[in-house]
Amino acid sequence: MVSAPVPRMERRRTVVRRLEPWSVLKISLLFYSCLWLILLVAMLVLWTAVTRLGIVDDVLRFLRELSLTVRIDGASITRVIVAAAAFNVVLWSVVNVFLAYLYNLLADLVGGLRVTLLDEE
Repeated sequence: MVSAPVPRMERRRTVVRRLEPWSVLKISLLFYSCLWLILLVAMLVLWTAVTRLGIVDDVLRFLRELSLTVRIDGASITRVIVAAAAFNVVLWSVVNVFLAYLYNLLADLVGGLRVTLLDEE
């Protein structure tokens, strides 16, 4: 009986001394833009489901019974949500770049972050 060779793990230690702010900005913009797109699609699906089930009409009818006048405009709601999402993409990307600069300053003081990587051969 021949046994399969056991993969050998090789450990490599490295130190992360610097994060490039430009790379952090590009990755952050890509990540938050994808997250923004996913949330917008999810909200669109949710809004379509709520509208098709008639929940919006039921809520408006209930509010009219309470003598309240409310108008729900889907286009205006969408504009506000898209603007808020775009603002959040920029805001959180800038926060990540600031944190990268902060990490670089702290890494100069303490020597960086030590990481052990396992390499399968």
